[in-house]
Amino acid sequence: MYSRRTVKSLTFDGKTSWTVFKTQFDVVSSANGWNNFVKASQLVVFLRGSAVEVLQGIPSDKLTDLMTIENALEA
Repeated sequence: MYSRRTVKSLTFDGKTSWTVFKTQFDVVSSANGWNNFVKASQLVVFLRGSAVEVLQGIPSDKLTDLMTIENALEA
């Protein structure tokens, strides 16, 4: 019987390509079966360095909104 393993341990520091990280993040989130709320929460946890500073510009009630976070990181 197949046992799903939780895949995690990504980090994004803003120095590497957002596109490359986003691809990895999408694969990990799909493998883990995350919904958008969990994706947003995990993305916040994975941010480091200058990338985490992007969160300062996001209202607290939007920190669990995946599109808001992704749009801020892409800007």
